[in-house]
Amino acid sequence: MKQELHLLCMVALTGLLCLSKPTELQAQTGLGLRLGQPEELSLTLDGRLTMEGAAFLPENKSNYSWTSKPGVTEPLQMAPGMMISQARLGLVLGYKKWSGRIDANFSGNKVSLTDICIRYAYSEQGNISLGHLFDPISIGLNTPSRHNSLAMAAPVTFLTPAVRHMGITLTQWGEKYWISGGLYAGNISSTLAEADYASEGYGVSARLAFLPISTESQLLLLSAGASTRTPERTQDRTGSMLFSADASTAVDRHKFVQTSVPYVQRYETFTLGAAYRNPKFFALGEFLLNNVGHAPIAGAVPGSTIKRGLFVSPEAYQTYLGGYLTTSYMLRGEQRVYNRSSATFRNTADEIEPGGNLELMARVSYLDADEGGRMLEGLAALNWYPNKYFLLGLNYSYSAMNRYATAGGRLTSSVLGGSTFRLHTLQLRAQLVF
Repeated sequence: MKQELHLLCMVALTGLLCLSKPTELQAQTGLGLRLGQPEELSLTLDGRLTMEGAAFLPENKSNYSWTSKPGVTEPLQMAPGMMISQARLGLVLGYKKWSGRIDANFSGNKVSLTDICIRYAYSEQGNISLGHLFDPISIGLNTPSRHNSLAMAAPVTFLTPAVRHMGITLTQWGEKYWISGGLYAGNISSTLAEADYASEGYGVSARLAFLPISTESQLLLLSAGASTRTPERTQDRTGSMLFSADASTAVDRHKFVQTSVPYVQRYETFTLGAAYRNPKFFALGEFLLNNVGHAPIAGAVPGSTIKRGLFVSPEAYQTYLGGYLTTSYMLRGEQRVYNRSSATFRNTADEIEPGGNLELMARVSYLDADEGGRMLEGLAALNWYPNKYFLLGLNYSYSAMNRYATAGGRLTSSVLGGSTFRLHTLQLRAQLVF
């Protein structure tokens, strides 16, 4: 009931702003409203709505069972369905070189605050941001969801557990380069202001992009990122961290590839990526690696006595790795635009052909989570963009996971020694952005 009330309030706010009597209306990246403010002051409303429907066909489904809670095991169920996977509203206030943003997001059947920041543009190609944002680390992670034509690749969601953090970010770019980095504390949702709790976590992240080719007809982007952090503040005082890969659709909540590492002292993420675009073809690939430094379970001392910090030498390491390659060919219209201020790509061109653009996409991804399982996934998609604000997509994916991909022991097989779990998914995706 609470989630529905929050969503209703968001819709009501949109209605009030749209019914207000503006003296000037702009529709560019968002809805600009002039409500009698000084000319230097601007208020922009933007948002996105994504709906997904999916059907699943697990191979040899009868061989598997699922433990929903301790002592309760039942046959594995992956039922088709449709849902609102994301609904977001954002307000951006601008005054001369200053701007501020507040986003409210409905996802996973709950409402939360996402991007919240104050930004100062010290030049036309540089700014400083203070607030709650994604760390600059990966092309995939740093691409806004409004510009994602596909769900995030599993290696990104598993190997970049660095969600949004409170911190300060410096970003500078030029014709051939882009660089961003900063210092970051904890996450809004995990920072509990209660007595006698461990540190909320802190870290450093940076990403560098270079454009050896940058013309109107061709663009080549090379990217590298790194992050090192201490664990987030959680209710678990042992400092354990859960790493998990999201499914290819929000309709399914099973996270088959996952693992938990206790007594984490610090963790490090490294990324290497490259992207190429010409008027018809686009390709994006990234390799990701995560090193998790921890104290051995047998010798760990419970509680805050475990040494954590960026300069602590962990007693042991657990390494996970993976990567993905996405390709796109425009059957109708031109390819997506490069965003120089974020070193990412939008999902549409500046101009849409009459009748819409038509895109054929393919992606292959691989994740090696060691004892948490391995996964190989192939995906094909057909996307139609009737204009810059709407997307309709049809996706098919095939996922193959080894016998260790058991969702932390909740998926069990009746086959002696376990078996490879294979899954076919057909998905319909509709998105509105404004």
